[in-house]
Amino acid sequence: MKKNKFRVVDSEYVEIQNIYDVKPIDGTIIGMATEEEMELATELEYKHHALTRLQEGNFQFTGSYRELLQDLEAFEKEFVIFYRALYKRLSIPWEWTIRIDLANGPIYVINEDMPYYEEYEESDEYDM
Repeated sequence: MKKNKFRVVDSEYVEIQNIYDVKPIDGTIIGMATEEEMELATELEYKHHALTRLQEGNFQFTGSYRELLQDLEAFEKEFVIFYRALYKRLSIPWEWTIRIDLANGPIYVINEDMPYYEEYEESDEYDM
């Protein structure tokens, strides 16, 4: 049985049994996007926002849902192809949620698993 391996830090490999064992905390920068990746991520971001606004617009459109579905499928395919290549380059599991800072290029983990929320919940300091 082949064990899963993926790069955590440049040229350092860690054997894992569970991808969550090595999941970095939210906000951890795990790489830098290239200029080309930043451009593609920007295109995907504005397409995503356009589709979201179209969906939230709640208006009638001319055309068929089949055509709209084809457009959405094309967007999702483009999205997955781009991010799959990025995940592969970074050698990280697909289950980790990452974001690219479109202005500066850092790629960071954002699993909405913020540890400081737990600290406040456990603390009695703010209880009245």
